[in-house]
Amino acid sequence: MRDLGWILLYLLTVVGVTLIHQPLYLLIGLVVVILFSGSLRWRLLRKALLSMLLFNTAVSLGYLIIALLRDEFRVEYLILINVRVLLLVMLGFWLSARINFANALRFSPTLTFLTTLAAGQIRLMSRIINDYRAAFESRCLKRPSWRDRSRLAVVQTEAVVEQSHHAATEIGQAMRSRGVFND
Repeated sequence: MRDLGWILLYLLTVVGVTLIHQPLYLLIGLVVVILFSGSLRWRLLRKALLSMLLFNTAVSLGYLIIALLRDEFRVEYLILINVRVLLLVMLGFWLSARINFANALRFSPTLTFLTTLAAGQIRLMSRIINDYRAAFESRCLKRPSWRDRSRLAVVQTEAVVEQSHHAATEIGQAMRSRGVFND
């Protein structure tokens, strides 16, 4: 029941964070989350920064270009959206490192089932990515160029998307046959 309480607190916190429009308060929240992360703080922060890097760079550049073209650029807004996303991602990683989702959702057989499926898919996709990376590294005598690593990323993405599509189809059929969906 304690894990379910953390999930509910997380959901309330996410709503609260989206209602805050002052970057200073979001920064204070981020510092609090970092401090409460204990020994995991730097690993979680690094993971959060890396996971949001591509998305936030694209969004920030898009905002920058449009705002400059319209002569409406506000650095405060750019800081606000980036700090908010970092705080939300950090909260998500902190929660997932802290609780057992299957245990928290055991009150509902359907949610437990979905959680188990999601965890299995995450492990499967991680294994596919690690297998591709290991195969790639075992075939290289020296450090691969940025172009070669980019090609690997494209191939990994294609494999993960293909596997995800196949798995989603199979899982959807299995869930429908077990009565999870009422269609």
